[in-house]
Amino acid sequence: MRWLRCIPLVLLLGLVLFFALRPSANPADLAWVPAWLSEGGDRADAWRNFAAFFIVTTVALLTFRPYWSVVLIGMALLVIGLESAQNLIPDRWLEWSDVFEGLAGVALAGFLYYLFRPKSDSL
Repeated sequence: MRWLRCIPLVLLLGLVLFFALRPSANPADLAWVPAWLSEGGDRADAWRNFAAFFIVTTVALLTFRPYWSVVLIGMALLVIGLESAQNLIPDRWLEWSDVFEGLAGVALAGFLYYLFRPKSDSL
């Protein structure tokens, strides 16, 4: 039954991969997204990128609590890999600002988990 803890992480990773690898994907088309975020532009794209990796990293940290340092390294590599893989898709390219925004989301999730982690996860 421990494998059930992985389901939220797998679903969120699938969602991120779906939006990251589809050239025409835009989560701002969803009706529940606030207007300032759905208008687009560089600022909205930066917040979406940051929020996506923050949420996925938070779920991964809560799912695999004993391995929090491995999760952070894996998520950082995922950010770099996803952004680098955009060079393989026509009309998409690697932007370093996207890499830094994704890494900032991972870093903030890791920092907050490190501050509020259970005592059993101590070093």
